[in-house]
Amino acid sequence: MEQKPIIPMSDHSEAIRLEEIRPTILPDAFLASKDVHTALQFDMPFYRDLPDMPLYREQVISYIERVLSPLGLPSSGPWVTPSMINNYVKLGLVAAPVKKQYDRTHIARLLVICLFKQVLSIAAIQQLFQIQLMTYPDEIAYDYTACEVTEAIRCAFSNPPRASADTAQQVTRESLLVRTAAHAFASKTFLMRYLSFSGLPTE
Repeated sequence: MEQKPIIPMSDHSEAIRLEEIRPTILPDAFLASKDVHTALQFDMPFYRDLPDMPLYREQVISYIERVLSPLGLPSSGPWVTPSMINNYVKLGLVAAPVKKQYDRTHIARLLVICLFKQVLSIAAIQQLFQIQLMTYPDEIAYDYTACEVTEAIRCAFSNPPRASADTAQQVTRESLLVRTAAHAFASKTFLMRYLSFSGLPTE
């Protein structure tokens, strides 16, 4: 693609044409790419589908990376590391493992943290969890998050992009917070994948 020259800021410079300032349409090549196709296959597992046998930390990391692999790697590095998990336990975001093993409740929490930390601070995620504990049990809260994240990703990567209906049986202030976080994550994921596809730095 031919790069247009920069127009100098001068009273004597050429007039800017409308075509030069009109928003650029995303290339069809990206929307038809393997990156987009792979992202559209993302399906966050429900609570009942998480491993029913306790896993050691390295197994948990491998499982999370496998689940989130259709979304590519975050621009900040890996989805999760041993030191990250240790830190989440110290902060009380995740319960301490039992005999160095993590059950599906641990894994559900870790999956949500891995996603939402892309758009929220750890302190904000901690606050969301505190709100959730006052309104919904872990399993229900996790399943709603899984539905919203999956649907938000599909909406963001569809061509053309489309809006999604709230999957909550009863819309509450708490569910709207989760839904907002899910769409923020999906929008950032789409943007970062596009920038990466275009060869632009994402850090």
